[in-house]
Amino acid sequence: MKKWHWYLYMIFFGMMGCVAQTKTGADKSATKIENGKVTLSNPDLEYEVIIMDNGFERWFNTNRMPKGHYSIDYLENKNRRWVQQWNAKALQPNSGIDYTIDYNNQTHYGYEVNYMLYHYLLYYQRMNNLKLD
Repeated sequence: MKKWHWYLYMIFFGMMGCVAQTKTGADKSATKIENGKVTLSNPDLEYEVIIMDNGFERWFNTNRMPKGHYSIDYLENKNRRWVQQWNAKALQPNSGIDYTIDYNNQTHYGYEVNYMLYHYLLYYQRMNNLKLD
């Protein structure tokens, strides 16, 4: 597997226990993309996701599907499976994945976070010739 020497961090801050939001609640997530850093936040759930990868912003801008293309259920299901596989690989030595992703299946993160996480995991798989399914 080709090694990439990019600085990459995906951090979920302040996930408050098992607090869940119903799917009927408004998604108040905000996204900010600049200089290779993608920041997603939702003040209602008190979390923040930061992706720092110089190649992701360019790839995302040229390869993403438009918002609304995927349903929230599709994104959540795909992210659950991919994060589970990601975390299993992260626990293996020399897998090339140095950290786990704290993704709680009981928390509704909203469309924006699931949309961005899906595309990041898709990007990482394509750039690193990795299969998470």
